[in-house]
Amino acid sequence: MKNQSYRRQEQELEFHRQFHKLRFRANDMDFAFQWAMGSCVNGGAGIGEGFYAASRMKDGDPESWVREWMALAGRVHKRARAMLEAGHTVSARETLLRAFVYYRAALGAMLPTDDRFKPAVRLMRESFQKANSLQDIPVETLSIPFEGGALPGYFQKAARGAEPRRTLLMIGGGETFTEDLYLYIAPAALRRGYNFSTVDLPGQGDLPFAGLYFRNDFETPMKPVLDHLLSRPDVDPDRLAAYGISAGGYMVPRAAAYEKRIKACIANSMVFDLYEIFLHSPIPRLKGLIGWVADRKAPFQMRMLRLIAWRWGLPIEDVTAMVEKNRDCVFDPARIACPTLILVAEGEYANPEVRRQQLQAMKVMPNPRNKLIVGPADEGAASHCMGENLGLMSALVFDWLDEIFIDEMKSDK
Repeated sequence: MKNQSYRRQEQELEFHRQFHKLRFRANDMDFAFQWAMGSCVNGGAGIGEGFYAASRMKDGDPESWVREWMALAGRVHKRARAMLEAGHTVSARETLLRAFVYYRAALGAMLPTDDRFKPAVRLMRESFQKANSLQDIPVETLSIPFEGGALPGYFQKAARGAEPRRTLLMIGGGETFTEDLYLYIAPAALRRGYNFSTVDLPGQGDLPFAGLYFRNDFETPMKPVLDHLLSRPDVDPDRLAAYGISAGGYMVPRAAAYEKRIKACIANSMVFDLYEIFLHSPIPRLKGLIGWVADRKAPFQMRMLRLIAWRWGLPIEDVTAMVEKNRDCVFDPARIACPTLILVAEGEYANPEVRRQQLQAMKVMPNPRNKLIVGPADEGAASHCMGENLGLMSALVFDWLDEIFIDEMKSDK
């Protein structure tokens, strides 16, 4: 028998609905906590540190969330600097990555109008970049020119030298910074011999401050990103994959529909009509209720929605206007010629509109090596983007990619 969460998901798509709770009753707050703690598998959050911070937060209260993560981040960052000054490079790097996770977690409930927002972004990046400069093969910082500005990102080689290698380009979603994607999947990519790259597209990270907002034609900003990657001698042009999560499940497949230089596409999950996704969410029902909902019903959720509205170039109070903004975010998945893997968490797949888009894409995409995998709830992979089980998610991605690229190499002989 289906539990109440699955029945609610069938009736109305809640992007961050949790199907098991880790710490908080407030759904979006527990989702954000699970996302932060999920990074521990890749050297991110510390379990003891994270649960200590959570124990001092008020359930559903975004201000206590920001306060405790920022306080923890400051303590851990201070410890990391002392380690570095004492010459303990490995300890400093690991501790800096944990500080990065905590600064980033705080930003999940901090509005861009908050005086703390930009300093928190700076501290997040400082800890992330310093940590990754201490690796044996340092992470390169990218700045890709686009429409009078620049798209920030990162690149890390799987091994030294200029030998062309398999490469994964990772694109986030409606709430991400490019730094998030590193601890989402980069260590798994590098262990398997894949170069790793990630870039913020318009609307992501802090690009709205530069006037770069979400748009429908993500093939346009993806072009200079692909231009850069394919100009590098260490990227094999025949084994370049692109993976998008959340709203990136629209951005990356949309780009693959127009950009044949993407040789394999992964979407978690596939979205070829964002407008229908938003129509089937609770957002349209919020019209006229924003103040009441924010103050009494779901303040943490409203912080997250207001952040996304900002990324669309909307006033942060105008959350329901996001529905109309997504009207033109649609493309024909039949145009995607490259092999495509669709991952979808079991909880999201319970929603009829999500399920319809996965099945329709599988029906019309022409490549015979396409595959659909539903993340199993009984292995902790029911929630949005499978962020609570990154080990399983990575295995599904790279096992499929390995097979695709081996087949490509055989067909070239």
